[in-house]
Amino acid sequence: MVGGRPSLGDPARGNGEIRVPGAPGTAYAAPVLIGHYTDAHGYRPPQEFIDAVMAVDLDAWAAAEVPFSWVPADADRI
Repeated sequence: MVGGRPSLGDPARGNGEIRVPGAPGTAYAAPVLIGHYTDAHGYRPPQEFIDAVMAVDLDAWAAAEVPFSWVPADADRI
């Protein structure tokens, strides 16, 4: 592992999902290994998902008590 990120040769592990807010009433879900799938296997998510990820205001998310209505209040933020 390099800098907290898996390096080449490290086995990919994960069993959860990330959720990304989209347009009002829309949320996207992806496996936590989506980075691995894109890096190691050339997967390209749909452009709508990429746009939604790039539009997230990380500062606002980190500062919010409950960032998005579909995230449980007791969820761990990593």
